[in-house]
Amino acid sequence: MLKSYSSTAITRYNFETVMLLRESFARWTEDLRRGRCGDGPVSTEPGACGDIMFYVVEVKFDALKNEDERTYFKQLPTSFKLSPDVVDSLKATAREILRQSPEYQMLLNDLKQEPGHK
Repeated sequence: MLKSYSSTAITRYNFETVMLLRESFARWTEDLRRGRCGDGPVSTEPGACGDIMFYVVEVKFDALKNEDERTYFKQLPTSFKLSPDVVDSLKATAREILRQSPEYQMLLNDLKQEPGHK
């Protein structure tokens, strides 16, 4: 029961933290634009003073479509002593979650659009 409560509390805390972060983006964007553009017009064109964009990229096992995989990774112990095979599997899984993340793909796409990006 304690484990269940702990997991629920952590999940709720993480959700609330991410929501607070997302809510803060508008304020931070406005503050940065005001600081960079001053009283002049705000242009959001790439490279302009108002070209500010925040992204929240969540890498979490809940994103895994395969229920068995999701369960396996969510039940791994939080430990500094994992076998090399488990570490390799975790890294591969994180790469796959990022590949499937719309927010991460948007970030990569936007970075490609930046002036001077090759």
